Amino acid sequence: MKKIVILLMISVSVLNISAQTLKESLTSIVDKYSSDTLLNGSVKIAQGNKIIYQGSFGCKDIKTKDLITESTLFPIASLTKQFTSTAIFILQENKRLSINDKISKYIKLPQSMGNILIKNLMNHTSGIPDYWQNNIRNNKDSILNFLNKKDTLLFSPNTKHLYCNSGYFLLGQIIESVSGMDYKDFLEKNIFKPLGMNHTFVNDGRKCNRAIGYDENWNRNDYLMTTGDGGIISTVDDLYLWDKALLENKILTTESRQTMFKPLKLDNEKIVNYGLGWDINEGNDNIVSHTGWLASFGAYNQFDKETGYFIILLSNQIRPELMDLITEINNELYK
Repeated sequence: MKKIVILLMISVSVLNISAQTLKESLTSIVDKYSSDTLLNGSVKIAQGNKIIYQGSFGCKDIKTKDLITESTLFPIASLTKQFTSTAIFILQENKRLSINDKISKYIKLPQSMGNILIKNLMNHTSGIPDYWQNNIRNNKDSILNFLNKKDTLLFSPNTKHLYCNSGYFLLGQIIESVSGMDYKDFLEKNIFKPLGMNHTFVNDGRKCNRAIGYDENWNRNDYLMTTGDGGIISTVDDLYLWDKALLENKILTTESRQTMFKPLKLDNEKIVNYGLGWDINEGNDNIVSHTGWLASFGAYNQFDKETGYFIILLSNQIRPELMDLITEINNELYK
């Protein structure tokens, strides 16, 4: 019995040393970027319920010199698509719709869009023109006016994969049509409130003490969105609650989550490493992620359904080096 106890003590000691070593390595990696002023934001790295590393750097407002913390509010840009996709699955689980339904069942659009399925919007295979790429501002009336003038698709549904913000804007409209609620209210009732995400909301123009966006020269660049393709404001702490809820199937069934994380197959049998609101890692399909870029705001969320590793990054100064930081963190986690 004594030998067993000694062996257990040694094993726990080794695990603690390993965890400490990993934390030190991650700290060194993140500090390299923050000390070179390449990171102005918050980073949280965890495995399930265990936080491995967290740190916040720089100012959320350079005029007031208020510092960024884990509870600082940031626009999360296209990470919003994860929540919009989940809202569609909630409606499907409640038998209010099917992702295989035609979108024309729920919203009025040009005839050329009549055969597009809800899932085509979710995996960017609809062929609908992207309002963002056509310099249309993020305003509901402007977007609908643009889409209703476009009676020609870029390609037939499910023949190509082309990232499209218009699709997720329309998913937001479908959520409203089916639920009878505003998009922001549906997410509040069905996702944010049940998960305790008390500092997460869809931007509706309200004033809030959030991070201000800056370009690389520290000029204010503070464009915000309000719709289902990029309108959510959140914190790294709340996004951590979100990731854990997905891992633990608190918000969706296992079947829905598996469908959301499944690579898409085009009509020509080509497999594309994008699910329904998530990018899928080419070398390890247990790892899904998404980036968000908006004016000067950068966001990243990574979820490993096998190991439970989460990586969350929010920044109010967008820089290409942020993805180098993510690469270095992954190299350390998965070496």
